[in-house]
This record gives sequence, structure tokens and C-alpha cells, in this order.
Amino acid sequence: MRIVVSCMITLMLVTAGAAAAGRGPTLARWGTDGVTSMNAIAAICLVSALVAMIPLAITALRWPAHIGQAALGGTALRLLLTMAGAGIYQTLFDPQMGSFLFWAVVFYCLLLAVETGFGVVLVNRYYRPTSARRETAA
Repeated sequence: MRIVVSCMITLMLVTAGAAAAGRGPTLARWGTDGVTSMNAIAAICLVSALVAMIPLAITALRWPAHIGQAALGGTALRLLLTMAGAGIYQTLFDPQMGSFLFWAVVFYCLLLAVETGFGVVLVNRYYRPTSARRETAA
């Protein structure tokens, strides 16, 4: 469970760091509307990534043999939540689209890299194939 908590903290820190690093260039290129759009998509991507960790955490604790499927399901959930959140935000608030789309790609890829790294750690730690599977795999 410490791995999952570490992943969630890392996701938050990476999001905050990227938003802090991108504030100046975004302000210079797209103005305050661009910074607002960047912050919105950062929040959408972060919430989606945190929610996507839930199936992985539950599976790691209860059914470690199925952790690979949970990682894939979490990734699909993350993609769908990000798309839905971005679509809803775009419809309701009319963001500065250049900034919004640029930062959507940046935050999504950054958080996906973090999530994938921790997912691999979880798979390596909790998944133990049976001896019959190890013998047939060779």
C-alpha cells in the first residue's frame, strides 16, 4: 500500500512542478487565460490519474494475480475520465484552446509515465506466477 500512496504523492508533486515550471512561458504566450486553462487541465489530469490508481490498489491487496489487468483497466479509466473532464470543461468554460490542448498532452504524458512506472513496481512486487506457469513459459 505504501507504493500506491507514494505514487499518489508523486503524481501530485509532478503536477505541481510542471504547473509551476509552465506558468511563466504560458503567461507570456497565452496570458492569464492560458494559465487558467493550464491549471484546469492539470487538475483534470491529476484527478483522473488518482482515480485510476484505485483499481490497481484494491487488486494489489486482494487479488495480486490479476494486477496486470487492473493496471490496464486503470489506464483505460484514466483515459476516459481525462477525455470526459476535458470535454466538459471545454463546453462549460470555453478555455484558451492553445494552452489547454498543449498542456493536456504534457500533463497526460507526464502523469502516465509516473503511473506506469509505479504500476511496473506493483506488478513486480505483488505478482507471483505459480511454478506451473513459470515452467510452461520457458
